[in-house]
Amino acid sequence: MKPGPPTEALTPLTSRGESTRERILQSAAEVLAEHGYAGTTLSDIAERAGTKAGSLYYYFTSREDLICEIMTRGITETIAHVTAAVEALDEGATSQERLAAAIGAHVRYLLTENDIARASIRTLGQAPADVQAPAIDLHREYGHYLSRLIKDATADGFLDPAIDSRVLRLLIAGALNWSTAWYDSGGEASVDDIADLAGRLATGRLAPPQD
Repeated sequence: MKPGPPTEALTPLTSRGESTRERILQSAAEVLAEHGYAGTTLSDIAERAGTKAGSLYYYFTSREDLICEIMTRGITETIAHVTAAVEALDEGATSQERLAAAIGAHVRYLLTENDIARASIRTLGQAPADVQAPAIDLHREYGHYLSRLIKDATADGFLDPAIDSRVLRLLIAGALNWSTAWYDSGGEASVDDIADLAGRLATGRLAPPQD
């Protein structure tokens, strides 16, 4: 079934209904992040949310509608988090610092228990084209934003102008998103460690600091 635009609910909800709807979204995101698109069923989501599968249709028209909303919300919230981190920098921040801040914010948002963002990334490329189309459009918008940061850093001499900026952007985005697959919350590297290293890697600052 082709999903329509993500909706707040099929009918106006009470505060309790809004809470239930959010619980369903969060539960669906957990299942999606763990099992991917093909491995996620309404029964699994309902069980995780502590409700019956049939009751999900009160809040969403279909499984596809629910997944479409998760994918769209995941990238929307990621964009908002990243742009806020960049805008929070001091006015005198360099283009290199702005790019590093964007990369660090992206990593932190994905790896700090954000199931909706992780589910959005996990489902990308798995869901049918009509389900993921709204999220794909937002990923393109985000790609343009990262491209501008990369081009600014290149123009200011922080990156080699011979580098293909499009390839660099795709490598950065792919590496950041793939971190959700290998990150171990019990490992030696903290989220901040990974975010800092990703920023240094993308902006060519891997050499030890000079005295």
